[in-house]
Amino acid sequence: MTWLRNWLNRAKEQSESEAGQNSERSQQQTSSSSGEEHREGFHIRDAERRQLRRLLKRESDLEYDLERAREAFQEENQWTDRIEQLNQAVEQAMADREAIEPDREPVSRPQLDATPIQVVELKESEPANITLAIGSVWIAYAEEIDWAERGHQITMPELNRVSGDVDDLMPAHEDESIAQELREHLRHSLAIYANQVLEHEAAGTEPPSMTLADMTQKCPDCGGWLDQKGRCPHCAELNWKRQEIDADLRRIRKERDDVIADLERQQERYPVIQRQLKETRDDIAKLRAKGVEPA
Repeated sequence: MTWLRNWLNRAKEQSESEAGQNSERSQQQTSSSSGEEHREGFHIRDAERRQLRRLLKRESDLEYDLERAREAFQEENQWTDRIEQLNQAVEQAMADREAIEPDREPVSRPQLDATPIQVVELKESEPANITLAIGSVWIAYAEEIDWAERGHQITMPELNRVSGDVDDLMPAHEDESIAQELREHLRHSLAIYANQVLEHEAAGTEPPSMTLADMTQKCPDCGGWLDQKGRCPHCAELNWKRQEIDADLRRIRKERDDVIADLERQQERYPVIQRQLKETRDDIAKLRAKGVEPA
């Protein structure tokens, strides 16, 4: 019966071994399941903390927006202050624009006699020179050329007055400022005419005839002297200033319209921000009721 006892002992040992293995596998499965549940719970809690941080940031932003929207309903606020400043700027610009309009009673400026302007000397080759005779007054112009080290011209030549002046052409005038204005006008006009004569000579065409009366024609709007193309430099300057002020007025008015629109937008957003802030605070309360903290 020895073989029977041995067989029973081996069967018992095998059964105990299988039971131990099954118990170990069961413990491992339980431990694994518990670890997975722990990790899953950690991830859920971490996601809730991140969500809470985002909600707290949104709450802070909405509180700031709500305060701005509430300010928009006050009688005096940052928008009304800026609108008042822009209104004052518009009024000042309008006053400045009106101030640069031509005088309703133009200053009397003399128109000179029809004394012809004659070319008595002309050299078109470089350096060019030209002499104009206006009655007994001779005025000479010549080019001044700037040369490079190796003899190459580096700047365009310009005619400069080298002798004579317009003083002997000036009529007697009580207003010295008008006399000085006429003096500068004649100097500028004669220099332009001298350049025109050179250009026509280079092109092989006849220059236009010119007299002192042609150079001192008066503008019907402001009484100033016209240039050789019939334009009034004074009116052109006034027009340029008006255009500058008009551009400033458009910019100021647009900014004022933008500020008014922003004020109205803030007032319209007030109930919307209130609702969004309430919803955000409700979500924060739900997370904190579960013990979630942003740390």
